[in-house]
Amino acid sequence: MDVFERFNEQYPFGEHLGLELTHVEEGYVEGKIELEDHHSLSETTVLAHGAVPFGLADSLSAAALASVEGNPGPTLDVRIDYLRPATGDIYGKAEVVRYGRETGVVEVEVVDEDDRPLAKTRGVYKTNVVKGKNPFVDS
Repeated sequence: MDVFERFNEQYPFGEHLGLELTHVEEGYVEGKIELEDHHSLSETTVLAHGAVPFGLADSLSAAALASVEGNPGPTLDVRIDYLRPATGDIYGKAEVVRYGRETGVVEVEVVDEDDRPLAKTRGVYKTNVVKGKNPFVDS
């Protein structure tokens, strides 16, 4: 599976978020969300709801895993530390730090346009190629 195509053209939640993958290597991806009014907590200023950087991080984690095995695996657990509010476009870098037969671990750094840290995540994901098929994508 082409990770760019999957996440930029065939990922309804990513489209809803405004997610764009910008770089893919095996085990590493980068992407961004251009913050819009509908992402905001406030009607008077652009201030991203916490689900926006979380959605970026979780989606980039799935893409990073897909860059290794060809398909995204479901999220088992994610810890997120919010470091500063997002008030403009947000960018993420996701790296697979462990890839095993049953689970993988992905770390993500979310930053603003000035490269200031907004959030960090560490997530555990199911690696799920079973007899050559991914039951979460091929079903």
